Amino acid sequence: MATQNALDHLILFLPADPATNLPKIPDFITKNFTLTPGGTHADGLTSNTLILLADGCYIELISFVPSAPPSGISSHWWSPFAASPGWADWCLTNALSPAANYASLTSTHQPPIHGGRKRADGVDVKWAVTFPAGENGGQASRGKIPFFCHDTTPRSVRVPLTPEKTTHPSGVLGVAALDVLVKDLAAFKEAQLVYDKLFGEPIEREGIAEWQATRVVPMPRLQEEVGGPWIQIRVARSEEEKERVRERGFWFGRVVLAAKAPERNDIGKKVRLDGGGDDLRGLWIEYVDV
Repeated sequence: MATQNALDHLILFLPADPATNLPKIPDFITKNFTLTPGGTHADGLTSNTLILLADGCYIELISFVPSAPPSGISSHWWSPFAASPGWADWCLTNALSPAANYASLTSTHQPPIHGGRKRADGVDVKWAVTFPAGENGGQASRGKIPFFCHDTTPRSVRVPLTPEKTTHPSGVLGVAALDVLVKDLAAFKEAQLVYDKLFGEPIEREGIAEWQATRVVPMPRLQEEVGGPWIQIRVARSEEEKERVRERGFWFGRVVLAAKAPERNDIGKKVRLDGGGDDLRGLWIEYVDV
């Protein structure tokens, strides 16, 4: 049986704001979400701001700081997103120690490494991350193969969940689904082997497979309404999808967040928040009855 892997956080790359050295937040994000200050990572290359969700997951709004040297950016695991704002990666966690977790992932991931950042209030946050196999922290597969994060300091230091911080103008409660597109059936089958190991048996039909991750914070009513968080892999079929996977062989995006419907007649509606000049590879809200 697969370990109960929970969706820990999602990585959303944004341009840096030279005035603050933090991500430059689009208006549609500040309008719909409560932002929690993050900080600068220990390597001095990236900084972040957080969107904390009631189901325990969070969205990490991240950018390379303006002073980051080109050599540091090029060898960074998220280098492909330095000039490509949008969804970049996703992370899992579980109740195992980093070493015990890695013991079951030796064929697909690298040994855990320790990292951290300093919060805006000066508090040190420390963790161990387990990256996909490959050069530069698995750079070539980031977004297709998830990484893991296990806390060294209490998780509440890294993810300070409070009602104030997890209550959003949009009514968002947690992650409903995310998509990974791959270029062909061979890539689909290769990824499926990894996902089967992480999540167990999928719901499968031709060229599409779906798995359920768990939530850090159980939300029975949300689970009853939407299930998930659903992790879907599918083979690119339309010309638009084939263009998305052309450069890297895969594409990660179309993240759907579940939100409390403001009115009964809103239940079931899906609204895309990004687009036009702010296309971040698909940030959607699905209104549910919770």
